[in-house]
Amino acid sequence: MYRIIMNDLVKWYEEALDKVLFLKGARGVGKTWTMVDFGQGFFKKLIYIDLEKDEESHYLFKRGKNIEAGKLMASLATYTNEMIIPDNTMFIFDEPQYCPKALEAIMSLKEQRPELPVCIISSTIDTIPGEVFYSTGFHQLILYPMTFEEFLTANKEQELCKFIENQKVEPATPQIIDRITELLMEYYIVGGMPIVVLDYVKNHDFDRVDAILRELLARTREYIMKDVPKNYSVKVPKIWDSIPAQLKKENRKFMYQYVDEKARAREYEKAVQWLVDTGLVRRVNRIRDGIAPLKEQVDDKSFVLYHLDHGLLRVMCGIAYSKIEKDRFEFDELSGALLEQLVLSELSMNNTVKDLYFWISGATARIDFVFEDDGDVIPVNVEAKRQRKSQSMKVFNDRYKNRMAINISLDELGFSKGILNVPLYGLWNF
Repeated sequence: MYRIIMNDLVKWYEEALDKVLFLKGARGVGKTWTMVDFGQGFFKKLIYIDLEKDEESHYLFKRGKNIEAGKLMASLATYTNEMIIPDNTMFIFDEPQYCPKALEAIMSLKEQRPELPVCIISSTIDTIPGEVFYSTGFHQLILYPMTFEEFLTANKEQELCKFIENQKVEPATPQIIDRITELLMEYYIVGGMPIVVLDYVKNHDFDRVDAILRELLARTREYIMKDVPKNYSVKVPKIWDSIPAQLKKENRKFMYQYVDEKARAREYEKAVQWLVDTGLVRRVNRIRDGIAPLKEQVDDKSFVLYHLDHGLLRVMCGIAYSKIEKDRFEFDELSGALLEQLVLSELSMNNTVKDLYFWISGATARIDFVFEDDGDVIPVNVEAKRQRKSQSMKVFNDRYKNRMAINISLDELGFSKGILNVPLYGLWNF
């Protein structure tokens, strides 16, 4: 399946092959498949080692930075039973944090043989042990679940992508919009985890989709219980389980009493951060004021914890796909949170958008997302229904006099009175 990150991988190949490619991302987003697919397309041979699952391979790296490159390459070729083709073999090392000496051995290999294409994969967003020391030697990328554009491409609907891309010049017909909206509904149900999307493309069976999503959630819990530090082994699962209740609230704000009625922030902060570092949840902080630079307005104590993927969140919340098919984008608070989750994922992949925040004022006004673009503060309102006027947006605009605001809904692309309406299906293209 096509992944947008392939463009970044090609750029690495053409411009930064002297650095180690460091691909990060949460479990299940398709990192290994993406790198193997890329490697097979650009190199004649791959040497692949999974250092989490293949503990027997750890002896290859036991000398750490003192390893001699030629010997390590020969050992890797023998161990994997793969022939190394000079100048045309790519080395992929998956989860090096599970082998104490692996990272320094890999970086020593690259230092001695800078011409070798080397990739490291890690199931985390945070740094791994030893990473900071070698940071200048990395070309780092992050992979997320599949976007709507990628979902359309997987369904062989590239022509619809072109219609969306050309919408600024030539509006699509109602029939095309209906088809795009129907696929958007499917994406809203399925989510963006590659294994789920692949099965849906083949079978178009929502029951199968839900079964796979439940299995992914079960695997995630197993991973949490296996890898979480002992100090957080009770707290992290409680935080994870509280996400549906947290997002059901109208203001979405994370509250520790929803984790445990006796919970205190200082007791749970590091457990929250562990989940954020793994990429399993996404943290969006509140800003006190809509004034640039936004990073100076951040309230670290007030935040929303979104999930990794809206498909996983839907099943975790117990929302049946039949309900979404029936409601047709008419949302209660919980399913409205799924819409925000989808928007968060899409905005995160838009090159115009950097850091995302949210804003609340008292108990009456809430802006779902706020970002900064060339010094301008841009509030973003996510519409649960078509043409719903946002009183919160008016409050924000009146207070901060921002140049422009964005409204995300199912309405067509348009600009009026300082508000840009962006269709939910075209977030990657504004």
